[in-house]
Amino acid sequence: MCAQLLPTGSQTVSALQALQEEQARLKKRLQELQRNLRDCPQGKVPFPVPESPLVFRGHFQKGKATAKSVVSHVRICYPLPGGSALVTFDDPNVAKQVLQQKEHQINVEGFRLRVQVQPLELPMLTTIQVSSQMNDHRVLVSGFPAGLKLSEEELLDKLEIFFGKTKNGGGDVEMRELLQGGVMLGFTEAGVAQHLCQMGQFMVPLGKKQSCLRVSPYMSGKIQKAEVRPQPVPQSVLVLNIPDVLDGPELQDILEIHFQKPTRGGGEVEAVTVVPPGQRGLAVFTSKSG
Repeated sequence: MCAQLLPTGSQTVSALQALQEEQARLKKRLQELQRNLRDCPQGKVPFPVPESPLVFRGHFQKGKATAKSVVSHVRICYPLPGGSALVTFDDPNVAKQVLQQKEHQINVEGFRLRVQVQPLELPMLTTIQVSSQMNDHRVLVSGFPAGLKLSEEELLDKLEIFFGKTKNGGGDVEMRELLQGGVMLGFTEAGVAQHLCQMGQFMVPLGKKQSCLRVSPYMSGKIQKAEVRPQPVPQSVLVLNIPDVLDGPELQDILEIHFQKPTRGGGEVEAVTVVPPGQRGLAVFTSKSG
């Protein structure tokens, strides 16, 4: 014969209360996630790109071939053709005066150089339209403690081990990536990501201690439309049609002397970059605050 221990009435009531409290906590967490999703529009989200004055820092890259103008969040690289120069002045008003004369004659011993001058315009993003939606198979893990002494691979391995276990609410991890401020985990089975987001918080062993990490929906974004407009660089002018008669350093000195003379409409020159005929270059522009 075997004996079976049945719970007492008080034990049954306590267990029922604990289940009700856990159910209420999960319901509250689900409501918070639903509110967050409503606050994150799933349609197209246009936002303006703030204007930032650009200045040539005197850096350029040489090469035989260059692509079109490259735009990034830190700099703009403008292609310079062979037989050209980029002249940057301290005062934007000097550049305006120089541009009033489209052709300049530069006196050199024994001959004259005839060059053309034109304003410089860079392509600038003005508006980006982005569509966003929640990914059904991915989550964002965040809340990592400061000073965590784990390498990237060690951190990703520990997260994959923890969230790969069904007892922790996870499943088979097929993708992982360290992002700024968090880690993206992708799961093979649908429904795992939603279940983890509903639970919200996890005590995960990282190193020698447990860390409380947050799991939230992973939002995927895609650029639908980007508007670009030309923005003038007020301090710089582009000099074209420079013949192959002098070497680079000597030609640079001659151009600087010419464009700093007030009688030619010039003024204080900040930088001169010359690209000899037959070569290519990239002028690097950054924001004044950069």
